[in-house]
Amino acid sequence: MQSIAVYGKGGGGKSTIASNLSVHFARRKLRTLQIGCDPKHDSTRSLVAGKRVTTVVEAIGAKGSGDSLPREDFLIEGMDGIGCIEAGGPESGVGCAGLGIVATFRVIKQANLLDDYDLVVMDVLGDVVCGGFAMPLTRGLAGNTIIVVSDTPMSMYAANNICKAVRRYSRNGVRLLGLVANGIREEGRGRVDRLAEKLGTRVLAEVPYDPRIVLAERRRTPISVMEPDGSTSEVFERLCGDILSACNDSIPDPTPMSDDECDAFFDEEPP
Repeated sequence: MQSIAVYGKGGGGKSTIASNLSVHFARRKLRTLQIGCDPKHDSTRSLVAGKRVTTVVEAIGAKGSGDSLPREDFLIEGMDGIGCIEAGGPESGVGCAGLGIVATFRVIKQANLLDDYDLVVMDVLGDVVCGGFAMPLTRGLAGNTIIVVSDTPMSMYAANNICKAVRRYSRNGVRLLGLVANGIREEGRGRVDRLAEKLGTRVLAEVPYDPRIVLAERRRTPISVMEPDGSTSEVFERLCGDILSACNDSIPDPTPMSDDECDAFFDEEPP
């Protein structure tokens, strides 16, 4: 079973990329499971025609006990047979959002769920800010990680921080496959290439800015389904193949920058 963790700054398009990748993995006849590791619980929404998936946190609350959950309480089958799970979390301002991820992997283990899939895609919230959100790395569950990045300083700063966590937990078998540049403006392409070089990694793909992605999301479907023969779908198909190939590569640990090096990196940028 292969695992792919999609990390990156919040709002950077992780869920869009994760869902489209899941579609292309499934089209390759890989039994695919997507896990939304975000209290917003909307990672898999486009895969289930806009339905709200009962989250693991909600299922545990409804059961009202510490007993193991049957998988039908928190697992729903989406398009192309893609398994869909949402971790969920507490209401805003109440408790630690990362605890939803901890609970999710506990019930998944209890249900022996991962044995049923060839590939698991984990859509993980933003920066690595606490043990809960870092759990796919700390437990070695995310053997292969990609980072979604834009050409903005905050997105690149988050990517650098995530690389620090990947390097720290490489002893658990965690590897950084590369960066996925999302919605990059023309003048920002060189910045992402420079960032990849600094981090000792590569740019796996560039997902172009495409207003039809927004239209697809409004229709609650991945663009790779709305326009299966479109140019953006072709980008995701190539990325899918590159990720599967990279999973078999020998990849060195990333080389994250210190905070001072990060500042210098941004200072080098032309105005």
